[in-house]
Parts: sequence; structure tokens; C-alpha cells
Amino acid sequence: MARLLADLVARVSGRAAGQEVFLLGVTGGVAAGKSTLARAIGDGLEAAGHPVQIVATDGFLKPNAQLEAAGLGMKKGFPETYDTGALHAFLEALAAGRAAQIPVYSHVTYDVLPGEARTVDGAGVVIVEGINVLQTPQARSRFGLSLYVDADPAHAKAWYLARLHGIIEADPESFFARLDPVQRDAMFEAAWTHLNLVNLHQHIAPTMAHADVVVRKAADHTLQELRWR
Repeated sequence: MARLLADLVARVSGRAAGQEVFLLGVTGGVAAGKSTLARAIGDGLEAAGHPVQIVATDGFLKPNAQLEAAGLGMKKGFPETYDTGALHAFLEALAAGRAAQIPVYSHVTYDVLPGEARTVDGAGVVIVEGINVLQTPQARSRFGLSLYVDADPAHAKAWYLARLHGIIEADPESFFARLDPVQRDAMFEAAWTHLNLVNLHQHIAPTMAHADVVVRKAADHTLQELRWR
């Protein structure tokens, strides 16, 4: 991690004179640790004197009602379930040094919060993390640097289940907490096998080829390998 931070600080510090914003993309499979790594990178960059904002592309998921109406309720997270045009416009505005808004997504309600948005300034370092960060040429062209978080799918599954059960324990009123435990566990297993793994192999893992840096994680979440392309 220290080596990665040193490299990133050098890259951000060496950006072109007059460049108001540096967009840093972090992608990888579901539960691979994108958010955790983004926060760690953000803390390191802030310690080096760079203001940082972190956003997740979950905000660009289409609302559940819209997905259900289109027959996409069981494909949530696949490319077609995102408002890709809105994501492109968001990145374009930031890259031009303009403030931009992103919808707010709740992992408690498992949906976009109606009428809520967050304003992100087009300045400093903006870390954008999500499974779809590098899935289109338009998005890829906006990042000054991109990272792919790689992990064994078996490890990621364990982290995924732990995260969901953590949400349930933290908030008994959350979407998943209200489900019957047996039904819920079967849903989690099916979601991983038929949704997340399929999405990983078909749409997420292929974007590793577009990342500037590949970070390989071990079962205990430590960074095991670092490859610059």
C-alpha cells in the first residue's frame, strides 16, 4: 500500500500545470474492496496535501421501479442497468473543471434515493469507484489514472456475504433485514452465482485490460501484488 500511495502521489503531483482536477478511477468486481481501497488512497493523497472527493457509480444505477418495468430487476449491476449517458456527462463536466451532480444510492434501501443528489466540485482529486468505471471508451478517456482491484472470486463471495449480513445487523429495518432468513440466504447465493459472477466474467474482468494499475488482493484483504501497465 505504501508503494502504491507513493506512486499515486507522484503521479497526481506531476499533473499538467493548470489542470484543476485529476480523475482517478477504481474498478473491480462486486465486493472486491473498491470502496475500501478508494478511501485508503484518498486518505493518503490528503495527507500529501491533495484535496480528495470520492464518489461511487452506484448513484447512476436506474431506480428499481424502472428496472422492474424494463424486466431488468434480476440483472442489476449489468451495463444496461446504469444511466450511462448521465455517467458520461458527469465525468465530462468534472474533466472540464465544472461541478457536477450525482444521484445518491442507498445500500440500506437497495435503491436510488428519489430527489437526492450530491454536488461534486471539479477540482482537486476526484476518485470514482464502481464496477462500470472502465466499461466504455467515453468513460475511460476521462481518467488521468485507473486501477483495477483483482481478487479470487471465492474470496470476493465471502466478503460479499459478510457485507450483506453486516448491513442487516447494523440496520434491522434495511431491505434485506425484512426478508425471511431462509429466503434471504437463498437470494444471496443466487445473486452471487447467477448475477455477480456472470457480470464479473462477461463485463467487469475484461476491463482489467484497460487499467493503468492492477492491484491483487489476498484473502485477508492485504495488497498482494501491484502491476503497472
